[in-house]
Amino acid sequence: MLLDIKTYWGIHGEPVATTPTTWDVVGKYILKLVKTEDNAQSNVRLSAALRADGVPVSHILPLKDGGDYMVTQEGCYLLMEKLGGSHVREVFQQNYAEIAYQTGFIIAKIHCALAKITDKQTVNQSFDEELRGWIRNGLTKSSLLTQEEWSKPIESLCSIYPSLPKQQIHRDLHYGNLLFEGTTLTGVLDFDLGKQDARLFDIAYFLLGQLLGQKDLMAIKDKWLTFISQFLLGYESITVLEEVEKESLLLMMQCIELLFVVFWEKQANQEETEATIKIFKFIERIIEL
Repeated sequence: MLLDIKTYWGIHGEPVATTPTTWDVVGKYILKLVKTEDNAQSNVRLSAALRADGVPVSHILPLKDGGDYMVTQEGCYLLMEKLGGSHVREVFQQNYAEIAYQTGFIIAKIHCALAKITDKQTVNQSFDEELRGWIRNGLTKSSLLTQEEWSKPIESLCSIYPSLPKQQIHRDLHYGNLLFEGTTLTGVLDFDLGKQDARLFDIAYFLLGQLLGQKDLMAIKDKWLTFISQFLLGYESITVLEEVEKESLLLMMQCIELLFVVFWEKQANQEETEATIKIFKFIERIIEL
C-alpha cells in the first residue's frame, strides 16, 4: 500500500508510478521504495556525504517527525528532491570516445568523494568472499559453464584481491543511475548497494554495462575497447589507478558476469542468463587476443 505523502511528509500531491519502486510526486519529488533499512540507511549516509563534497545527489526530505524514511511491511520509503537532466542512451551512436572520457572523469570524482567515507555501519561480504561462497556454489550446481571455465577467473581474482585498493563504492554504477545536461553531471542516483569493497568493481561494472543489449558483441568490439581506454584516461586525470587494478580489469569483468550467471539462473530468466554467458565468453576472447 502506497504511503500518504501529506500525512507523513506534509506535501500535497498524488504519487505517479515511474518504475515498480519509484513514484513521481508533482514533478518535484521522487518517492522511492527500498527493501531493507540497511538499503535506506545507505542511501541517507552516502547521499549526505556526496552532497557535502559537491557531488549532485538528491536531498532526502525528512518526515514530519524528523525521521529520514518510513518503515512499512513492503520496505522503507524515502522522499527526495527530483533532479534535472537525462540519461545517456545509445552511447556508440554518439561521440562515444568523448563521452567515455568525461564519464571516467566524473566517476573518478565520485570515487574521491566516496573514499572519504570510512565508516562500516553496514556489514557486507566483499566480492571475493561472494565469489568463494554463493557464486561458486551456484556455478557448481549449474551446467551452463564447465568448472574449468568458471574456476580459473575466480581463483585468479581471489588470489590478487587482497592487493586491490578498497574504499566505499557505489556498486551499481551505470548510465541509468547518472543524469546529465550535455556533458555536465546533474545527478547520481540509487545508493542501495553501496559498501566498502574494491573500487575496481565499480569501474569494471560500469564498463560492462556498455555491452548490455548489444546483439553483435564482436561488431562493437573496437568501439568498446576505445571506450575503455578513453574512460580510463578520464578517470586517471583525477586519480591514478594502481597497476594491479589495470591488469585485473578484464578479470574483474569476467567474475562480475559469473555473479550475474548465478543471479539470473536463480531467477529462471533464460534470456538474461544466455546474454550474460555471451558477455562472459566475449571477455574471455578479448583476454586471449
